[in-house]
Amino acid sequence: MRLGRGWWRAGRLRTVSMKALGCAAAVAAALGGMAPAQGQMTGKAFTILVITDLSTVYSDTSGKGSVDAAKMAIADFGGSVNGVPIKLIVLDNKLDVGITVNKTRQLIETQGVNMITDVTGSAAAIEVAKLAKKYKVTTTFVSPGTTALTNEFCTKYAWHYAWDTYALANLAATKVTHLGAKRWYFITADYAFGHSLLEQFSRAAKAAGGTVVGNDMVPFPNDDFSSFLLKAQASHADAIGILESGQDLRNAVKQAGEFGLMNGSVRLVPGQMNLTDVGALGISAWSGAVLADPWYWNYDDRTREWSARFRKAYGFAPGSLHAGNYSAVMQVLNTVKRIGSDDPDKIAAALEGSTFDDFFARNATFRKADHIVVRDMYLEQVKKANEVKTPDDVFTVIATVAGKDAFMPASESTCKHDW
Repeated sequence: MRLGRGWWRAGRLRTVSMKALGCAAAVAAALGGMAPAQGQMTGKAFTILVITDLSTVYSDTSGKGSVDAAKMAIADFGGSVNGVPIKLIVLDNKLDVGITVNKTRQLIETQGVNMITDVTGSAAAIEVAKLAKKYKVTTTFVSPGTTALTNEFCTKYAWHYAWDTYALANLAATKVTHLGAKRWYFITADYAFGHSLLEQFSRAAKAAGGTVVGNDMVPFPNDDFSSFLLKAQASHADAIGILESGQDLRNAVKQAGEFGLMNGSVRLVPGQMNLTDVGALGISAWSGAVLADPWYWNYDDRTREWSARFRKAYGFAPGSLHAGNYSAVMQVLNTVKRIGSDDPDKIAAALEGSTFDDFFARNATFRKADHIVVRDMYLEQVKKANEVKTPDDVFTVIATVAGKDAFMPASESTCKHDW
């Protein structure tokens, strides 16, 4: 039983007489056969919990920007849904699984959480998926990448919303291998996200005709990649896949430059790269790098219009995870409004198989088979410094890839339905 959403009064509700229920039915009939939407809301507010990293290595790729994006979505929606206010709660999980599990459970039980979004850290996200299933909380995973979220840990109530390691690897590893980088060496973060990236990058590189000549599993977080980079250099690899993100990715790329690995003799391929990574090190540190991305602010008029509003409100250019959280919140709120209810089973049923197209996700489908959002992805290349014309315009989109060609086919998913 979920706590804090009005059902604690069940004992009292059982005392309502059949006569009273009949009167309520008559009122509903007089209103056109449907009770007011507020009658389908189980609490005094629709509560959204943003679980993000405000303190450690992902604090700028997700963090405050994800919170700001959720706030912006709520404001744009009007601040209420079906007659109740929308409430925002923020949990700084510090990428700590224990903090994530304990605090999330506590907030669900005491605050009546209706929706969870973002969830930085793949290991933390896996545990949140378990809580979403147990407590029946609509959840959109925007930051984490592990494919486990739509395979062994899939659940009726959770959606992998923005990207996953399969899609990133499918685009980046395939493209770089086709460009002639046949010998791959990987430097991999030793946790769920890195493991998933390694599996998918290796698969994609081999399928494109490449070979894997080595791999090192690196403790997370880490600030010294020198020994791993030297081993990769000694392997005479054509491409070094740095299967990291956030501050660890930056540390590795900065040190790679110090070892002369950014001079074009070998391709460095980031596992998951964000706009903020370029700003942190400067464009020269990344020029020529090829990456897969779920979204870019300067893609077209729709992305630019939303990004201009975000920048005006919060003072910085949004990254893909920030935009993804705005989109996820809006999609769920629109669904709650459309169905007139915050019932998580009804929300799941309404989302399954539905399609949408917004500034963030193009040609998108909430895939019923495994609860991944299949949508267009982008293959990008970092510009040279002399090619940058406006602030933060650092990527060139070199290909738009349809979701069906980017994401894991439903036939390959190991999601076992319990719904």
